[in-house]
Amino acid sequence: MAELSILKSDALPGAETGFWSGLRSSETIIDLREGLFRFIALAVAAVFVYRGARHVVIDPGRLNILLLMISDALTFIWLLLARRPLVRDWSPFTVFISLTAGFGSGLVSLQDGTAIIPLYIAAALQFLALWLVIWGKMSLGRSFAILPANRGVVTSGAYRFVRHPIYAGYLAGHILFLLSSFSLYNFTVYATITLFQIHRILREERILALTPEYRDYLGRVRYRLCPGIF
Repeated sequence: MAELSILKSDALPGAETGFWSGLRSSETIIDLREGLFRFIALAVAAVFVYRGARHVVIDPGRLNILLLMISDALTFIWLLLARRPLVRDWSPFTVFISLTAGFGSGLVSLQDGTAIIPLYIAAALQFLALWLVIWGKMSLGRSFAILPANRGVVTSGAYRFVRHPIYAGYLAGHILFLLSSFSLYNFTVYATITLFQIHRILREERILALTPEYRDYLGRVRYRLCPGIF
């Protein structure tokens, strides 16, 4: 935990430098930057939801695709409702990592793959993973973000058990979709998303750890995604 207990003066080197830091001086520019980022994120989410909807119309039995589509549609809705952050990491590398982690599932092939476990089992468990995502987002309220940010510290609801229940639900859903429609291509996409998601989690925790409330939370909830593992 010690590495996360950092002061503002030490936090996030490179997160607000150069061109991006210069934009902070104007509230109008900040609002435009925030609006542009949300528009891009929403556009990416909308494309994936559209792709999923087309596949479900063609083959209504693909419940695993339907559940992925619902999960991304929820991301779309929560982005519209999210409040403006108090602190956000605008470093270009983090923006790239966060967008890829958040919407990289749009690169997943929705064609039939090899079923390692039967669809009816995978879909049932994927449904439970989706409910974990929903519970996490309901607990988070309007504090939802794509980029690592501080929109207020939330420690109740699903956050009593792991620090990042929404990411945990996404990860479980991705694994279950992969097991129900496996391909080397999709494995590569999801492995990349997972690595980027971990980077995103660590950056987010560094921002939130600037507050005493979150540092206290880190001492009470030890695990990020899965109790006893990580």
